[in-house]
Amino acid sequence: MRGIKKLVVLSVIAASFFSCHKTKEQAGCGTQVCTNVFAAIGVGFADINGNPITIKNFTAINQRTKQSVVPVSPVSGPAQPGYYIVTDDNSRKDFSTEGDEVIISGTHPTTNVTKTVTFKISGGCNCHVEKISGSSTVVFD
Repeated sequence: MRGIKKLVVLSVIAASFFSCHKTKEQAGCGTQVCTNVFAAIGVGFADINGNPITIKNFTAINQRTKQSVVPVSPVSGPAQPGYYIVTDDNSRKDFSTEGDEVIISGTHPTTNVTKTVTFKISGGCNCHVEKISGSSTVVFD
């Protein structure tokens, strides 16, 4: 009887070990509980007086991957005048868990001056994309 108990206990331990391992492999990031909030990160462009500017040549380049950051969500153009979505939770896996530097730039439509700002954006194994650092508004002089 003692041998059967040991076998059962060892089987349960082995099964739980392998099932945890499979869960981590399937999820890729381990087990975590996340909210249903859908996160998006954006940037505003404004003139010296704070008035929004619809810029041209908007770009956002992830410096780790050298790839253009393009949100997967069906948002085209600015969400509101002068405000542009950089990324959202649909693109979370395009960023590292620790955060990647993203160079964002846009050109003033009349002066053709280009301004640039750097964001640090995390994603990866985090529940949501998050802006770790970077100015939320780019101001043209």
